Amino acid sequence: MPSKLLLVIRWMARSSAILLAGTLLVFAIGEIVTPHSGPPTLIREWIGLALTGFWLIGMLLGLRWELLGGLISLCSLIAFVCVINVSGYGVIFIAAIPAMLFLLDWALRHFHRSVIV
Repeated sequence: MPSKLLLVIRWMARSSAILLAGTLLVFAIGEIVTPHSGPPTLIREWIGLALTGFWLIGMLLGLRWELLGGLISLCSLIAFVCVINVSGYGVIFIAAIPAMLFLLDWALRHFHRSVIV
């Protein structure tokens, strides 16, 4: 596999993770500065917030450790879908793109050891 393609996949994963994590942080800061709703009241809401935090941690870990970050992010998104009633899966799919790219990057590099980037 060409090393340039591997480099493109790695940087697509990293840039999409930074973009999505930054977007989540902007929403969180906006909610802190001017709250639009009260604090979570149900245990399911607290679990959803914790899983979102794990997703964010996974995205940031993926910048250095692709396999670990991708697995944490993907598992937390799967758990989020199981706990929270999600009406549409479009946002979940978009949130999963960096994790899938991290896992793809790790797999390509792991199974093609002859390619060093």
